[in-house]
Amino acid sequence: MTTREEQRREHNEQKELESLRRVFEHLDTNKDQKIDFKELDAQLKKLDYQAKRVEVEDMIWEVDEDCDHCVSWDEFKLMFHRCRQDKTGLEPRKLFNVVEFMMHDKDSSGTIDMDECMEILFRRFGKEQLEERTNDFFKHDTDGDNAISFAEFQKQMQAIRPKRRDTKAGKTNASTTSITSIGGAKGGRVPGRR
Repeated sequence: MTTREEQRREHNEQKELESLRRVFEHLDTNKDQKIDFKELDAQLKKLDYQAKRVEVEDMIWEVDEDCDHCVSWDEFKLMFHRCRQDKTGLEPRKLFNVVEFMMHDKDSSGTIDMDECMEILFRRFGKEQLEERTNDFFKHDTDGDNAISFAEFQKQMQAIRPKRRDTKAGKTNASTTSITSIGGAKGGRVPGRR
């Protein structure tokens, strides 16, 4: 890697970290350096996404390493980087989808336009799948305004979530079951139950 490429990569990483911090601070409305249920639920409502209580609790639980029912800055960063690097489809992505949407909704309009959507899809799937994925996304633009709401985004991201990989055979497994959905993480707790 050349020095110029390294500088570009470092610059992009710094911009991404700044954007991630901006989203964290936006979610942390009471400024206690943690995101709790009320704060996340309020943001989802601002995005016109009507989440069930258990869905919001699960978003927090999936990344809450210290089991305090909140998401700290360190947990937030860790979640983001784990999901960004995950090729197996095993990392929980509910909160990641909210964060990624907010990072790309640069004007805080509650929607992402085609350019913002293409940036997300490029990062997730690369150049090879960009056109196909973008067309799929905007086929499901229910109101035809060439902008994707968070509800539309969430539905599409769940539909195109990377399939779980069978690490022994190196083949894609048709199952998208994650370890958390079968009660294998954090002492066998079933998501959605406290």
